Amino acid sequence: MIVVFSVLLVLCTAVIAVQGLRLRRAGARAAARPLPGPRPGDQLPAARAAELERAVTEGRRAVQRAEAERDSARSELRGARSELEGARSERDRALERAADAAREAGTAAEEADGARATSDRAGAEARRARGEADAAHEQAARLLTETEALRVRAKKAEERARQEAESARRARKEAEECRKALEPMDDPDWVQSELDEMRRLATNGGTLPPVADADRPATDIPQQLPLSPDATTDSVLDGADLGALVVRAASVCGDGHRRRQQHRRDAVLLRVPVGMGRPTLLSAVAAGTPDGAWSQSAASHACRALLTQIQNHAAVLGPWLHDEAAADVPGPAAALRLALNDVGQAIRVEARGRGWVSAEGTQDDRAVGVSLTGLLSPLGDSGTRTHLAFGVGDGMVLRLRDRTWTTVFPAGDRHIGETTPLPVKGAPVRWLAVPSREGDRLVVCTRPTAQLLLNEVTGSWFADRWTDGQPRLTSFLLQLGARIRGAVEDRTMACVWDHGYASHAAETRYLPGSPR
Repeated sequence: MIVVFSVLLVLCTAVIAVQGLRLRRAGARAAARPLPGPRPGDQLPAARAAELERAVTEGRRAVQRAEAERDSARSELRGARSELEGARSERDRALERAADAAREAGTAAEEADGARATSDRAGAEARRARGEADAAHEQAARLLTETEALRVRAKKAEERARQEAESARRARKEAEECRKALEPMDDPDWVQSELDEMRRLATNGGTLPPVADADRPATDIPQQLPLSPDATTDSVLDGADLGALVVRAASVCGDGHRRRQQHRRDAVLLRVPVGMGRPTLLSAVAAGTPDGAWSQSAASHACRALLTQIQNHAAVLGPWLHDEAAADVPGPAAALRLALNDVGQAIRVEARGRGWVSAEGTQDDRAVGVSLTGLLSPLGDSGTRTHLAFGVGDGMVLRLRDRTWTTVFPAGDRHIGETTPLPVKGAPVRWLAVPSREGDRLVVCTRPTAQLLLNEVTGSWFADRWTDGQPRLTSFLLQLGARIRGAVEDRTMACVWDHGYASHAAETRYLPGSPR
């Protein structure tokens, strides 16, 4: 590279020198040449003078251009010299870098020798480890064979123990039957305690204040059956022991309706919907509007329609309820909104088919107005679980924890004002994930029943009876229907006892004084 620049510099210098020499010679000749004078016979001396003047001007311009080219050549020469100096500097730096690279190459060679030695040592260690792994594998195979033999023997021993336990159970059962056959036919203590509780509830409502005379009807039983062909029973009762969860549900006609010879306007439903992926309990409570002529029949139909719609949307509700950690599981808002809208449409279709409302609906929808509240509870053993509460209208979900009642749905509302029921269009759908832990009691109920539970006196009375364990079905019905001063509305609820684990539920299956 440097040699090439040196040759170019020499050539440029020679060209500039030759060009300068030529220009000096041309200038000297032009200066020495005499100006031609007018020749004899010339007719236009002025034109000739102008031509000569132009020639002189062109010569001067040629000299100026030559001088400019000379200056440009000199500039190029200086640039070439600068480039030559830069090339020399670059050469020096390149030589230094080459020396550094040589030193680094030597260092890398030394490191490569060290790495090769390290690799050889690692190979030796790997071969030794491989030998140890083969020995461990052989030992594991021997242990696996011995474990399988032990498992077979344990399975046989377990089968023998199970057969012996079954034989012992049958023997104990036969002995118990023989003992009962020989004992006198007396009622056990728990039967007497249940009868005493029923008598107290039937007389004055237990420890609650007695009913005022002005509010007391002639009897707790209707004096006349309602004439409506769609009238329902005065009271309904349901319940189940579902392992870790125990549920009791009841709906009792209020004294006000009995006094006016009207039927109960509430409804309650307990079901296990299909298609949810895992066993799930649906607790639903419906309350007909007080001024609805057919609201009670609509309430019963709403509960049945809700079960159908929950099963129709189980593909969304099931994964959300049981797989909360899944990132691709959508929220239940859209599914619940569609389900409850379809419930409202089913109520409207049923009402039109029976002639309760006109074909236009709108204002007539109040005749079949229903507030609907539901709770989906995953079954199975778990120390904590998440329930899905949802509804339209003024229904509520309460929680009993440490003998204290709190409102969990709607969130933050202790008392509910006027709300839009089904099947009125535009009824807002609310939902909330409700967590519970072992020992909690969740109650899905209507607004009048919630007011009783949130009252300091009556709420404490119910909490005392439901904190230690779940009551029997008949006791639960009597407790819900206990006579309370001024409480003349229907009472409807579904109460879920969350014991966490089925074994814990078995330990507190009934209240104290009942057989275990």
